[in-house]
Amino acid sequence: MDWLEDMIDRLFARRSSLDQSLLLYLFIGVLAVAFATLITVSICVSWERLILMPDAQDSHFWEYLSWVPSKKSLLSIRILEFIRHYAVFVYGFLGIYFATTVFYRKRILQPITILEKSIEQIEQGNYQQPIYYNTYDEFEKTSAGLDHLRVTLQENQKKLHELYHDQKKVNAAFSHDLRTPLATIQNNLELMEAYFEQDRLSPETFDKAAGKIKNSINRLTSFSETMQQLQKLEDRPLHKTALPLNQIEEHLLELRQHRPEKDLQIIKEYPKITASYDSDLINEVIENLLNNAYRFAKNTITITITLQEKLLIIYVKDDGSGFSKKELLTATEPYYSQNKNSHFGLGLTIAEALSQKHGGNLKIANSIDGGAIVSAVFALND
Repeated sequence: MDWLEDMIDRLFARRSSLDQSLLLYLFIGVLAVAFATLITVSICVSWERLILMPDAQDSHFWEYLSWVPSKKSLLSIRILEFIRHYAVFVYGFLGIYFATTVFYRKRILQPITILEKSIEQIEQGNYQQPIYYNTYDEFEKTSAGLDHLRVTLQENQKKLHELYHDQKKVNAAFSHDLRTPLATIQNNLELMEAYFEQDRLSPETFDKAAGKIKNSINRLTSFSETMQQLQKLEDRPLHKTALPLNQIEEHLLELRQHRPEKDLQIIKEYPKITASYDSDLINEVIENLLNNAYRFAKNTITITITLQEKLLIIYVKDDGSGFSKKELLTATEPYYSQNKNSHFGLGLTIAEALSQKHGGNLKIANSIDGGAIVSAVFALND
């Protein structure tokens, strides 16, 4: 039956659903049954005529099919006649059996096996193996849906990993920064307790220690508010509306009027178009980047707005000292500071989180001409 399978495989190089495939398999099976029956009947008639009329002349094929032997009681004739009459039923059963078997093996068992193995991989947490079954039938739609589920689970796993990594960085940063105020509170309380037991606690010593404790408590309160602010960023919804892209430039012009202490230059490299974006979110990112730029710039800040396909990119460059090697790796961490005079606070952290929420990212670098460059990328919709 290999020739039948090869013929069916060639026929199924075209689009066909399962019901169409089954009909085609059965049709080919019926053709095979009819052909086998005709050949069998012809052979049986030939033998019958050879037995009864060994010297008979050749006849047409149709005369073979309509042949009726004389009523002689030869056993061989009866056997041949029995085969001739009932061969169609035997071939019919075999044809249907083989047609349905090949259909089941080719069009049912194979995709089910693929889907079972794919589901097993997904259950084990392996989302790397793509699910591909291309036959243009119902199983292809099922495999495509399962592959979409695999991709979704893979993306969710990646997001959870990134969230876990970010949360781990936040926890590490806060754990590091919480040690100093807690140690200050503990040391001053122990100092006040020791002086009190020795009856040496003067008002000046008390006020000095209490002031340090109060400042440390204020820092702890600020850290707590920061944690709440970061949590709000995760829950903040994204509202994209169709707006002219030049509204971002108009917002920058307003900011320049309120911060005249340094020269703010705006360079625009985009056409006059309308796109779908969250203006409040992008403006907040720009404000955070400008706050850091104003803090470290000497005289000039340059903002470049450019458009690449469906990505809006905003570069903020200052003429300050730029980022150190350590700052290039950790400047976006919450309350990161390489020293107490160059504290970035939450500006870059918030800008990075909001850029990612808008389908983009935040990158920091140093200019070859000196100074720092921060680029914020946002995904737009036409």
